[in-house]
Amino acid sequence: MPNQHAADKEVIGFYIPRTLARRIRKAAKSRGLTITAFIEEILTHATRNTELTPDDYIAIAQATKDAVQRQTAKGVSRASKGGSVKKQKTS
Repeated sequence: MPNQHAADKEVIGFYIPRTLARRIRKAAKSRGLTITAFIEEILTHATRNTELTPDDYIAIAQATKDAVQRQTAKGVSRASKGGSVKKQKTS
């Protein structure tokens, strides 16, 4: 589906100073990265020593499963409302 994000990702929103936002955009561009990829790389490095527990992984798996179910339900809902659903080619 167009504009559908991976089920194992989530949005985190926050405010930063405009000067920092400008530096982030310039740094990402100079490295040939999207802003998302640049921020993900920085945050991955900053949290490399933060351990996740088995309970954390269970919660992540459940949230991913829930997101997949919501995406599937949206796809079914759009199809029933006349939205476009890609049909797979058969050989």
